[in-house]
Amino acid sequence: MIAKAVIPLNHKNFHYAFGRLINDGVWEIENGAGLKLSRSGDLEKTGLFEKNIRGGFTENIYETLVNNPESVKEIYTYLVKKYFDESVCNNLLSLIEQSKSKKRKMALISNEGEPVSRWWISKGLEIVKSERDIFTKAKMRTARLKFIAGSNRLTTIKGWMTSAQLIENKKNQREYELTDFGFAIFGNDPKLVKSSTWWAFHLLLCFSTVSEPYPSFFLNLESITKDWIEWNQLFTKIQNSLADETGKQYKDSTIESLLSSVRRMLINDNPLAELALIESKKSPNDNKLSIRLGSPILSDEIIIHALAMAKFTHFKSRDSIDFSKLIQETGLAHFLCCPKEQLRQHLQRMSQMHKWQSYFSYDHAVDLDSLSFKENCNPNKTILLLLQNGQDTWL
Repeated sequence: MIAKAVIPLNHKNFHYAFGRLINDGVWEIENGAGLKLSRSGDLEKTGLFEKNIRGGFTENIYETLVNNPESVKEIYTYLVKKYFDESVCNNLLSLIEQSKSKKRKMALISNEGEPVSRWWISKGLEIVKSERDIFTKAKMRTARLKFIAGSNRLTTIKGWMTSAQLIENKKNQREYELTDFGFAIFGNDPKLVKSSTWWAFHLLLCFSTVSEPYPSFFLNLESITKDWIEWNQLFTKIQNSLADETGKQYKDSTIESLLSSVRRMLINDNPLAELALIESKKSPNDNKLSIRLGSPILSDEIIIHALAMAKFTHFKSRDSIDFSKLIQETGLAHFLCCPKEQLRQHLQRMSQMHKWQSYFSYDHAVDLDSLSFKENCNPNKTILLLLQNGQDTWL
């Protein structure tokens, strides 16, 4: 934030808050030492302008806000509704949705339509754990030997692992490290042979901020009746729902390549295929491809981890949520390939079991059902529960 306002203000002392926020422990000012103070103890406006002084949230608060976009949205909504006139409130709130539509990033953008194998992900977890710079140009030769892959496939491996929240490079853009999810999977199933591991992989992709079009693939399939949809229709729906950070739609060839990699991950001998997440068929007349959601085996551990992921991604600062809002805003039913009413029944049943009462409670009312989240409804805990206690759900 720059001390000088970017729009004309009638109030001449807007810089007071700029300086006083330091006292609240949420704000810091660059090069603030030596700035003159007025008799009231406030920073003098002239010095701020002359030295082009900047200020902003402290590093800890900044990192918290950056890593929790839903919290930012809730804070923004609260402040707008509390302090702005109703006549402009809706316009300000609409800015959130506009910015949200432009934030769909795709770490799969350069994978050239390729899926990723069980062995590549397993090897990736093992290597990144000790060699954070394995995907740099300097390590290209070493990486090709260790992964037994060409440079293009290295991009594929990195793209899928990033999209699935197994690795990240927040501290250093040149180096990657395992996330807590990556460590959990590697520590409990290093060879990635369990079905619960691939359920975790699937849900991590569904609730990732950089995995498009994987989530949109499931969100654009019918979850209630599970009707078939032709591939070209699905393609059009997904393409219309995606845009880059400037709001511009992607090229047909880009979306086709990305959707091809997603579909191929879910069919043939790839591990996600054995979870029965989708079904596909070709018309005998014109050989047109059609897709629909499958009917996978859902264990309670899968459902509880999906619930925790939904809460962590969309309602991190909320203690409770309406069931209808949970379904509408998270895509939970689509990602579990489960009709909404069937999912409701699962959650009602689980809420009566002592095993899950420290994770959530389900409150049933005539017109409105709601869930209350408990302490253990945390994805770092539920992923371990899924990996260690989840039943075999392979086909």
